[in-house]
Amino acid sequence: MIRALGYSLDEFEPAQPGHLCRGRERWIEPFPMDEEPAALHRFVISGAMFEDDSARDAQRGLVASGVDLSELITALLPGSAFLAFTEDGHPADMPADAVGIEAFTGYRAGGRSQEMRVRWQVEVAGLSAMQDLLGEDPSDRILGLALWEDDDAREAFVERLFLLTGLSTVDSPPARFQPGALPDLLDLVPVVLLFHRDKHSLALGIYTRERLPLVQRLELFAAKRGVLPVPFAIPPMLARWDRALAEARLRWEASSEEPFPVPHAEEPSRWARRSPRGRRDGRPSRYEDEDALLLVEGEEEE
Repeated sequence: MIRALGYSLDEFEPAQPGHLCRGRERWIEPFPMDEEPAALHRFVISGAMFEDDSARDAQRGLVASGVDLSELITALLPGSAFLAFTEDGHPADMPADAVGIEAFTGYRAGGRSQEMRVRWQVEVAGLSAMQDLLGEDPSDRILGLALWEDDDAREAFVERLFLLTGLSTVDSPPARFQPGALPDLLDLVPVVLLFHRDKHSLALGIYTRERLPLVQRLELFAAKRGVLPVPFAIPPMLARWDRALAEARLRWEASSEEPFPVPHAEEPSRWARRSPRGRRDGRPSRYEDEDALLLVEGEEEE
């Protein structure tokens, strides 16, 4: 089986956030804004495990990639301290050193009955502490993390955090995050990480004002872990892995004499047929030029 990390880097417009994983999660409807905020940088990472480039048997989500989520986060943002947060947590999942604890009765996002919920925050620094907090898949316990630098800003941060997470809906798929709250949060902290949902487990969204060298750090991390990095032009929980793999094969074959590390499927996908080496009909590919190697924005998972 091939294990891979799929990633995308794009500009994110809080007033027009677009889709999240269909059937799994959506954005809270953006609240009205006096003026449209500047676009943010968004880096989204998911994972998959599959046998060949058709990805027909793919298990999707970061857990499927086999990487340790805590190792990934600390590799992308080395030496950082974080503030983890949740909004509709279960009391049994609350860390012993949590702060800002508020217990209340209400609906969990996507839930149909009222139950006891807890919002809290907890500081976390270092790989071991991050592993203890996150485990393998924290998406049902923790909503995200913020890179933490100034303890004096905590009160203002928590107030703004409520706008991000406190108005989640009970609809299916659930809406867990208010995109319009991200710009104000990023006035107080440099990085906000949100645990989104992919088909089988979580995806990680990293939101910043400044563009960070996250692609280079992820590719270095993937090489050390023996995992294939696969670029997407839209967030990987929205797009097709078979197409992304076909485009990754084109890039690989244009720059390397070594064989692409993902085997061809017995029955190639429609994207593989467009590759100059993958086509069975001999016609030229419409994706031969370098600019066309990216996915077409808006062409989402079918």
